Amino acid sequence: MDLGPVRLYYERTAATGEPVVLLHGSWTDHHTWDALVPPLAPALEVVVVDRRGHGSSYGPPREHPVRDDAHDLAELLSAIDLFPVHLVAHSYAGAVALRLAFDRPEMVRSLSLHEPPFVGLLRQDPAGRPEADRLIGETERLADLVRAGEAERAARALAAGISMREDAWDRLPGTARGALLKHADRWAEELGDPEAISPDPAGLEDLWLPVLLSSGGRSPPFLRRINELLGASLRNALLRELPDCGHLPQVSCPARYAGLLGTFLLERNVPVS
Repeated sequence: MDLGPVRLYYERTAATGEPVVLLHGSWTDHHTWDALVPPLAPALEVVVVDRRGHGSSYGPPREHPVRDDAHDLAELLSAIDLFPVHLVAHSYAGAVALRLAFDRPEMVRSLSLHEPPFVGLLRQDPAGRPEADRLIGETERLADLVRAGEAERAARALAAGISMREDAWDRLPGTARGALLKHADRWAEELGDPEAISPDPAGLEDLWLPVLLSSGGRSPPFLRRINELLGASLRNALLRELPDCGHLPQVSCPARYAGLLGTFLLERNVPVS
């Protein structure tokens, strides 16, 4: 879909139910959802999209990645006349989904966010400030490695930290490692946006939409603490844990993740009148 200087690639299943848009994180593209679309499609109209600079989408460099990605998505939904939608967002894309809900609430019915990396929230608790500073410093160090042409070193360290397995990178198939490295520059760009690590407090306070905050039992504990802090800042949040899953439930346990999303999307939300 051509949207002025931006071209966004998207795919859309048959209209069998309410529309849900799946937003991928920083290191991937729409293919991260390949295993999740089939269990969702029988009950929902599912849209996957490559954000700008990912997969088959392109456009000018983003000055403010979170806000630019939210604007791109709003333009796409307007162009295909598909809103309001349920947004399911992984990692960094949680910031994009929230930004769209803040700016264009008429376009969003609900949010389902899996482990958004809002490490800035940890600074709300004096006891959590040292960990927040350490995580932000490590992110900046890895981003510098990417910019210096050492993306694999950064990816290896990040994979080990998120999965809590030192051999996580080596266990990935070669095709998966290649896909991650392809988007390393985008990760460095996106996590350099302050709004990617600290959501707008005023926006959180004013948000009335239902929000599902999910985390993986095999993910680092700080991601669950971020969800707890984020949930405490929202008026209508539901926190759930997927015990045997990690940071990528759409890949590692798609059936269980689809079940959690289905329960939230189809039972908790009030249909549009």
